[in-house]
Amino acid sequence: MEPKFVEYNGTQVIEGWPEKIIAAQSKKTDIIGGIEYPRVPYGQEAQDWGADNHPCGDCAVIKGQLHVPFCDIEQCAACGEQALSCDCDYEEDE
Repeated sequence: MEPKFVEYNGTQVIEGWPEKIIAAQSKKTDIIGGIEYPRVPYGQEAQDWGADNHPCGDCAVIKGQLHVPFCDIEQCAACGEQALSCDCDYEEDE
């Protein structure tokens, strides 16, 4: 069975993905090493990922939105590196 796609934020995403983007907007902070940090919205990362020109190339959020968890582009608020692969001690969501 082929996946079904829908348009959201100006791009084609797999059906069900818009709900993940919407849910990600309510997770405003991460707890890293026991300290609560505000998450870094798309377009405010240290590296320019082109937020002024297109949605996130990994999770399809638009400039100013929070990335879907485990997005390759999301910046760690503690160390500034790629959140998915940094060595920071993220506490698990309950």
